[in-house]
Amino acid sequence: MDMSRKDARPTPAMRRLINRTDFQEYEDGSRRLDNFNIPAQQPFDTEDMEGTLQAILARNVGQYVVVEFLLGTEQLTRKQGILFLVGRNYVTLYDEAVNNFLVCDLFAVKFVYFYMPGARPPYNYNLLPPAPGEGPRPPRRR
Repeated sequence: MDMSRKDARPTPAMRRLINRTDFQEYEDGSRRLDNFNIPAQQPFDTEDMEGTLQAILARNVGQYVVVEFLLGTEQLTRKQGILFLVGRNYVTLYDEAVNNFLVCDLFAVKFVYFYMPGARPPYNYNLLPPAPGEGPRPPRRR
C-alpha cells in the first residue's frame, strides 16, 4: 500500500493479504508474504513525480487491474491482479486466484484497466497456454 499518502486506506483485497498469518511487516516498511520479500513502497507523491505513471499507479495500490504490455513492436500481452507494489521501473501484481506474485516491467506498460470493487475480468490472463503435449487450461477459480 502507498503508505506515503496520509489518506491511504487498504482496499478489501489488500486487507485480506495483510491479515494473512504469513504476512510480516518490518520497521523499514519492507514486508514478507509467503516466500516473497517485498521492499518498502517508494513515495511517488513528489513534485518531480506528479502526473507520472508511477504516481498514478502508486495512488491506486490495492486496486484490481489488467495491465497491457508491449512486447517488441507489435505484440500486446495482458497480466492481471491486485496492484501490490510500484517501483521505479516495475510493478508487482498479486494474482489471488493462484496465490502468485508477478513482477512486471513498468516501461513496457501501455494500458492499465482499473476494475470496480468486486469486478473481475472473465478470463485469467496470467495463465500461460499449455505447452505442446499438455492438456487444456484449467478453468478459472473464483
